[in-house]
Order: sequence, then structure tokens, then C-alpha cells
Amino acid sequence: MNRLAPCLAPCLAPCLALFAACPAFAAEIVIQQVNLSFSPSSVTVNAGDTVRWVRTSGSHTVTSGSSCTSNGLFSGPLNLTFTSFVWVVPESTAGTTVRYFCSPHCSTMTGTIVVMPLAIPGDLNGDGMVNGADLGILLGAWAQPGPTDLNKDGTTNGADLGILLSRWTP
Repeated sequence: MNRLAPCLAPCLAPCLALFAACPAFAAEIVIQQVNLSFSPSSVTVNAGDTVRWVRTSGSHTVTSGSSCTSNGLFSGPLNLTFTSFVWVVPESTAGTTVRYFCSPHCSTMTGTIVVMPLAIPGDLNGDGMVNGADLGILLGAWAQPGPTDLNKDGTTNGADLGILLSRWTP
């Protein structure tokens, strides 16, 4: 194994440098409850992003669905006890529009979350290519669950690296 170290070092150094230059993968989008509305009322997100609703006054809910009917995707209170509600956007919602409402005020207090479609499998930064930037993201999430777990076995590991490399875009 020690004989491989001199061979691996030149290969790994550029990858580690690339990782250092990569931005964070997931974003947090904040939506405020303002009087009887959500602001902004429509947001665009990616799978893996976090949406955080923040209460400013009153007693409200954040409930997925439309026409005052929950679809069961998420639901949580916004009140004195629970001043924020968080939802991590699942990959299963990619390419869809998720509607939500406040249960007590459902006829007027509504919003939408547009979830961008997944681009190319392995294109972790959404630039339309599988390349070094995606490799940096994958290596940065090593041994972690999440969107970099390309084979869905619960952790980002060598199997995911193999999948990403097999989809490499020249």
C-alpha cells in the first residue's frame, strides 16, 4: 500500500485544490410570514436545499397542498412556540411545483416552491456537465448521506465516485 502513496499524491492534490474552490452545495431559502401572506410567495430551489419559513406575527401553519387540502408532504406550525419551520427539499420533488398554504387562512395565504429538475445524474452543481467541480462536491461530502449519494446506499463513498466518473463529461 505504501508503494501507491507516491502515485496517488499527484492525483489527489488537484482534486483537493478543486474542492477548496467549490461553493457549498445546498442553499437555504428563507420565506417570511408577513401578516396574511408568505414573502416571497414563490421561490425556486434545488433538491437538497433547505426552505425555512419564519413567523413574524399571529398563529399560522405551513402545509403542503392546494385548495385548502394537504397532500402530506410537509406540515408545521408557525406560532409563539414554533417560530420557524424547516423543510429539506427531497430529490423526489425535482421538476415539480410544490404548493403550500396556511391552514387557518388557506383561501388567501398560499405559496409555491418550484423545484428545478435534476440535470444530468452526477451533475451535482447543475452546470450541465459532470466534471471536476462535481468531483470536488462529491469528495467534500465523503461518508455523508445526501444528494452526493448517487447509488442511494445511505452514504457518499467509492461506489458513488465510480458512478460520477462513469458519467464524466469531456
